[in-house]
Amino acid sequence: MSNHPSDLETLLRNDDFVQWTLRPTAEGDARWEAWIGGDTERRALVDRCRSAVLAVHAAESHVPADMLAGEIWEKMQGALRPKIRWMPYAAAAAVVLLLAGAGWWWVNGRPEGKGNMAMEAPAVEKGENGEISAVNNGAGLKTVLMVDGSRITLSPGARVHFQSLPGPDARNVRLEGSAFFEVSPDPKRPFTVFAGKVVTRVLGTSFRISGERSITVAVRSGKVSVSHAGDNSAWILLPNEQAVYDAGRNTMAKSVVINKTILENPVPPTPRFSFDETPAPAVIDELSGTYAVNIRYDRRLFEKCRITVSLEEGTFYDKLDVLCKVLGATYEIVNNEVRIAGPGC
Repeated sequence: MSNHPSDLETLLRNDDFVQWTLRPTAEGDARWEAWIGGDTERRALVDRCRSAVLAVHAAESHVPADMLAGEIWEKMQGALRPKIRWMPYAAAAAVVLLLAGAGWWWVNGRPEGKGNMAMEAPAVEKGENGEISAVNNGAGLKTVLMVDGSRITLSPGARVHFQSLPGPDARNVRLEGSAFFEVSPDPKRPFTVFAGKVVTRVLGTSFRISGERSITVAVRSGKVSVSHAGDNSAWILLPNEQAVYDAGRNTMAKSVVINKTILENPVPPTPRFSFDETPAPAVIDELSGTYAVNIRYDRRLFEKCRITVSLEEGTFYDKLDVLCKVLGATYEIVNNEVRIAGPGC
């Protein structure tokens, strides 16, 4: 862990980190202390970022806490490039000094390394019933790929639970923390996210859910339906609209997204699945690991098979169809796992 620009940016744009800084809780203290551990560099990074959050919040007190993460990033750029954006002098000076002390250097008006964040996989646990539990224990953004082609980008500390091979009627995800969702359309199987008492239902769209006590659902594309416990009505959100749920009052309010940075998802594209004279087991194992799906096959039968194939497009099932066609094999789904059978090579 270091004070690299991407590490600083990740914390300063993290909704959970900002809300914990402004409204500390015992649960938040425990989670972030666990993340820091005994790492002195992480401790220094957290201290600097908290100071930057408080500095901007003092000058921008009109900005709701659940929207401040994006505001901080906007104001940071404004502080370092004052001809483009303005911010109060005190906050600008505080942020510049803090970032300079942390080793944040700018070249030609742009942060070094921006846009080059490596896509990392979260820690994954597989349950006996086929449920996947993926958690981001790191400081950067981490991505979960689902078999239907949907993608979930987890902020630090976030966790999701879902079936590795969902049924034919629904796709359900339980979320703890903040995450950005890019959902593949499937009218026959609605995609539902359960976050605390907030339920978000979609067919195909991209949106962010963040917060714990105050939960925000903000839509970048498509349309979602949002409801909460104790209220039978549902809010329909269109692009650039958000709903904010107040757990203390058990109320929800709808508004326009003012801070568009909360709709950004700075994770690079999905890794390419292109193989050239690659042993079949390596291809199968990469699919299995990427999508956290158990794939059973006779390794001895396929270990001599070398294949050249591009699996760039489509869902996990599309990739599996192409792979099996190349291998002259078939597959079936039994007890939450994929079983491949064929003559081998």
